[in-house]
Amino acid sequence: MWRPFKHALLFCLSVLSLSCIDKDILNISDSLEIRSSYSIPVGPVEFDINGYFESLDTLMFPWPDTLSYNDVLYPNVATAVIYTSVNPFTFNFVSDPEVKVKTLEFIIIIANGYPTAISSQVYFLANTSLEPVDSVFAGGPLTVLPAPVDAAGVVTEPNTIIITVAMPDGFIPLMPDITGIMVKSRVETTRPDISIVKFYNEYEVNIHLATRIGLQYNTGDL
Repeated sequence: MWRPFKHALLFCLSVLSLSCIDKDILNISDSLEIRSSYSIPVGPVEFDINGYFESLDTLMFPWPDTLSYNDVLYPNVATAVIYTSVNPFTFNFVSDPEVKVKTLEFIIIIANGYPTAISSQVYFLANTSLEPVDSVFAGGPLTVLPAPVDAAGVVTEPNTIIITVAMPDGFIPLMPDITGIMVKSRVETTRPDISIVKFYNEYEVNIHLATRIGLQYNTGDL
């Protein structure tokens, strides 16, 4: 008699256990918070300052500053050249960011292919205005050191840096209004340790941007 009773007892306990599990699942599902992180590319920015070099005139001598472009000497009329790029970009893939977005980071890769220093800043634009509403680098433009050169003054490889910038909480309410980004870079044409800096038309700067967004939402939002 013990064996049938034992089987019946185990069956009852199993039914009760499953009932408890189902009840717990139903109770938790409405209040479960989910955290996730997404990395989204913003886009690449590539530029060179060959237009400036090609505008120089070899006949404008004497000149206090001189540079070499494609192995030809030119008078250097500017100590730096500014490059600006405007690209559309929105955060409209995130609904209700003030509630769901908990963290926002920008991952930026800058490859400086010039033998001189560059500085860059990333600005955020709203609507059709070119007046920035915020920027990535709070302390001002980021400076990237010159690319290394060999004994002949020729760049051997780009100087590449990777940085991550955590945006402050005050930026999150601005996200729905962002419609574009503006990258402004300054390329130096001189450096103190080299009297005549050599530039070539294949030199350029490459900037890659991406965002990493940390979200928190309730299962009831799904």
